[in-house]
Amino acid sequence: MEALYSIVGISRQAHYKAIHQEISWQEKEYLYVGLMYELRELHPGMGLRKMYEQCQTEGIGRDAWIALGLKQGFRLQAAPSPQITTRAVKSYKYSNLLNNKVFTDVNQLWVSDIFYFGLQGKHYYGILIMDVYSRKIIGYSISDNMRAENNLQALKMALDLRGIDNYNSGLIHHSDRGSQYMSDSYTNLLDQKGICISVCYDVLENAHCERVNGTIKNEYLSRWNITSPSQLPMYITKAVTNYNNRYHNSIKMSPNQYEEHLKNTKIEHRTKMEIFTINKTKSNPYQLELWDE
Repeated sequence: MEALYSIVGISRQAHYKAIHQEISWQEKEYLYVGLMYELRELHPGMGLRKMYEQCQTEGIGRDAWIALGLKQGFRLQAAPSPQITTRAVKSYKYSNLLNNKVFTDVNQLWVSDIFYFGLQGKHYYGILIMDVYSRKIIGYSISDNMRAENNLQALKMALDLRGIDNYNSGLIHHSDRGSQYMSDSYTNLLDQKGICISVCYDVLENAHCERVNGTIKNEYLSRWNITSPSQLPMYITKAVTNYNNRYHNSIKMSPNQYEEHLKNTKIEHRTKMEIFTINKTKSNPYQLELWDE
């Protein structure tokens, strides 16, 4: 938050001093609204409740913060319904491996999906790979086509970031049955790295990635003034960076902070995560309510 306070021209100490002094509400409003403007610049699709949680601002309650934000015109417009991008292939070699699984660490479950983004009357396709346990996006790509090479680019980015030569079947890669994920180049690389391949047969079985796709598209890319396709790689990098550094209500910190936190947290003290699957009942079908960003 130091960077945010510096942007609006005040120090953290000055902010809290102003909050605790007997200053007028108008002066406090100026501080709060300034923070709202800067947060909306960083996270253009972030709602007022999430802004409040991100700032962790003293001196004002959540409801008062939201009321002030609405008065100042910070209400978000609803995003349009997403377009389905899955092109299923008749491949039953792989099954859903998430049945009755419990996850307690990063690099146990990665999920991936494709989303479309419209620009200047043309469709572009983004790919995200997320580590479900930490909510961190670890690989991404965007292009004007749906060729498997773009998914492979995102996968190689994730592998390079993690820097592990072989996962020895301790990591599951979960996706839909799209031809990109079932291509020889993609599945061969997963096999080479000792990563287990899991596929879903219902959109609800990849809900975590569906949700993060919507966040990157509707809360970031769609709200920035992107004027050229050549800018898309820069903007998706900016969106992913901001997302990985923003507060998530379910983990009470950002994904980057959470991964650092896990390094000093014993397995027995960590939250156990189960994933919803259609044919089993042990997992929580309302998991996304518990996985609130």
